[in-house]
Amino acid sequence: MSEQEKPQSRQPAPKGSPQKAPPLRRRGEAMRQAVFEAVMRLLTERGPQGVTMVGVAAAAGVHESSLYRHFGSREKLLYEAASRYSDGALQQHPISDDVRADLRATLASLVDYLNTPQGAAIVRMATVAVSPEFDRESTAYWHQRLDHSLDIVRNGITTGQLRADTDPKLVVDALIGPVLARSALFRQVMAKPDAMRLVDQVLRGVLA
Repeated sequence: MSEQEKPQSRQPAPKGSPQKAPPLRRRGEAMRQAVFEAVMRLLTERGPQGVTMVGVAAAAGVHESSLYRHFGSREKLLYEAASRYSDGALQQHPISDDVRADLRATLASLVDYLNTPQGAAIVRMATVAVSPEFDRESTAYWHQRLDHSLDIVRNGITTGQLRADTDPKLVVDALIGPVLARSALFRQVMAKPDAMRLVDQVLRGVLA
């Protein structure tokens, strides 16, 4: 057998390259789910710069052209995957007549979210500039999520639990800020009992 006729041995994938899934005929929601899972896996392992259309297509077992057809751009895909994960992992509890319990539930949900590799990676991603398109959509998304916390504080004012001169934004910043900062800057998650004490200490300053 000549050298040209010998079967070529398969070379191992370069170290650090995305793990390639076998090509599948995924369509609709099954395809989107596989793609979003691949995005979150790459984001968690490599950060936002490690999420590429080529890498996601290989990891999800879909064609790269399908990603562009369904999502348009890497930034749009990254945003949709991150917001979809956050929608499922960050629980929003109905507002009750107990402002303390509502704020405690909000912070407990945030702590649980940050204790997942995906949630921690999404929060750290918010500290870097991905692209103007992504940054605009991400900022709008988190403003929308924080609106629920603002409504909790406003309800506390309306029901007479909090002083009338309470600034809802400052209260929410005082609660959410330390938890997010510790995760984004120090890669630490505030213990849940500490988060509950944080709620109590902040509320002491604004209770009616």
